[in-house]
Amino acid sequence: MSLEKIEPEGEAEEEGLGLPEAVPEEGDLSPEDSSEVDAPDPSLTAEADDAPAPEGEDGAPAAPGEEAPPGEAGEVPPLIKISREELQGGIEALLFATGEPITVRQLSDLFQTSVHDVREAIEELRLEYVNSRRAFRIEDIAGGIQILTQPRYEAWIRRYLSRERDARLSPAAFETLAVIAYKQPINKADLEAIRGVQCGPILKTLMDRNLVKVVGREETLGKPLLYGTTKRFLESFGLSSISGLPQPELEAPAPAPAPAPEPAPEPRNN
Repeated sequence: MSLEKIEPEGEAEEEGLGLPEAVPEEGDLSPEDSSEVDAPDPSLTAEADDAPAPEGEDGAPAAPGEEAPPGEAGEVPPLIKISREELQGGIEALLFATGEPITVRQLSDLFQTSVHDVREAIEELRLEYVNSRRAFRIEDIAGGIQILTQPRYEAWIRRYLSRERDARLSPAAFETLAVIAYKQPINKADLEAIRGVQCGPILKTLMDRNLVKVVGREETLGKPLLYGTTKRFLESFGLSSISGLPQPELEAPAPAPAPAPEPAPEPRNN
């Protein structure tokens, strides 16, 4: 088929279906030639299928649809083999430094070692504390582990902490405590009216330290809570009762000024 014969068809294609594909100048392709051109090479297809997936620098295959992160961003830090003694010391130091439970997984990620090794180190620490009769032990708390003191030392610890808390009362807390002591029973609204500021957080602090307690409800609209002092308050300030509170010295009221004399009546002329 020559070029002259396909010109009309090319115009029709150009108007409706687009430009036709180019054809060779000399003769038509035989069916054998056409099949050879269109058929893909089996060897090339096999090589493409066997080609490895893109990998990051750490050797892990990249997720489908995204490229492996370059450089250090795609690297997974290797596990570091540390000695059992170093692992136990590190776990013990963390438990003493933090005041909240730590999970085994957090310790494993931090020390870059296996969960199994972390569990074994924890169990050895537990046994060591029991055998050496330490004042503390490792307990399972809220899905993690935490160092807690033995219950037999609770009284001494509570006594020390209560004294420390009492010594740290702020001036605002002392002022609020004084108002409650002298005006008890008193509700929160009257307390804030006297002080001129909100007393919610300070009132909660005084109640947490067992210096103030709820003594009842006022028989008014809404029945607000009434607050008063506790026995702990009397012990802290060395009082036998509330009547032993020092009474403030009130200045004597100034005498009222004498009334001015009335003017004498003017004489009338008859």
